[in-house]
Amino acid sequence: MEIRGTTKVAMVIGHPITHSLSPVMHNAAFKALRLDSCYIALDVIPEGLGDFIKGLKATNVLGVNITIPHKENAIEYLDELSEEATVLNTVNTIKVTNGRLFGYNTDIVGFERCLEGIDVSKSSALIIGAGGAGKAVAYALCRLNINRLYITNRTEEKGQKLVRFIDKVFNREAQSIPFGQWNLPEAPDIIVNTTPIGMKGIGGSINIPYHIIKKGAMVIDLIYNPPKTELLKTAERLGARVQNGLKMLVYQGAASFKIWTGIEPPIEEMEKAIQEYV
Repeated sequence: MEIRGTTKVAMVIGHPITHSLSPVMHNAAFKALRLDSCYIALDVIPEGLGDFIKGLKATNVLGVNITIPHKENAIEYLDELSEEATVLNTVNTIKVTNGRLFGYNTDIVGFERCLEGIDVSKSSALIIGAGGAGKAVAYALCRLNINRLYITNRTEEKGQKLVRFIDKVFNREAQSIPFGQWNLPEAPDIIVNTTPIGMKGIGGSINIPYHIIKKGAMVIDLIYNPPKTELLKTAERLGARVQNGLKMLVYQGAASFKIWTGIEPPIEEMEKAIQEYV
């Protein structure tokens, strides 16, 4: 890749950010389409988020992806939001246009692609985590008419806040479960970890009791580095179907790419680049 003065720059920001594979897939897309653009990862500390985002207005940056822990806090520095970003009050994509910052949320469509082939309307689901990603997953599941929904979060009030959000937006009930107690009335059909627990550089594991993971259930961990967390290894041993966050990463990234460029991205090239990397 040749970097010139004309090269447009896109990026992902987070804290930490060294685990991110977004540069791998986006640079593969730019290369395949022969676009004079590149994509980098930047670690932005929470205390500097506002200064960083406001500074984008003075640049010709193509666009920005946002990941943990900035998805909610970035909102206040943007000029305009998409419908999904407005409802969720979280963003994962920024487009810079004529000194104005437009915020989007492509996590919803990215997660929906993870559920292809599953009749969500007849399923129960447990979401672990109630941050920006957890809210996007809950929104997607409710939009697909999930039958029963349970939410657990380390800070119980934040989990209850997501329950109230679901009730307000979809006029339906979800149940908040105290974190680590796992006293669900059933073993769910779908389990989704939206927390960074188990991520490279953070470590740890989600210690779900075996009776919660039933054979044939779908267990999704939005972490993709490492490719298989301890949660997914355990779920696989118990006969569950497992999926990491690579599919969601690719499809939310593809949606961001189109927002920035107006061009349909080469999804197969993006997937191939990540698979070769991991």
